[in-house]
Amino acid sequence: MIQYRVKGNAGQSTTMEIIEEHPDGYHVLIIREYDNFREESREYLSAELFETCLRTGYLTAIEADPSLMTA
Repeated sequence: MIQYRVKGNAGQSTTMEIIEEHPDGYHVLIIREYDNFREESREYLSAELFETCLRTGYLTAIEADPSLMTA
């Protein structure tokens, strides 16, 4: 699965992962991490909104670390 970094507030790390793709959008898992707190939510994101977020830089793909991949 491809993960994306969500542009946001300082002190908070937010990532998004596409769980399921549909013709008109995506079901995504959003993970917000604060100091010692982790919050997960599942949302639906339209294809149009997803493309807009990529185009404007609100979402950026996170490169996979090859050392973490298994065969």
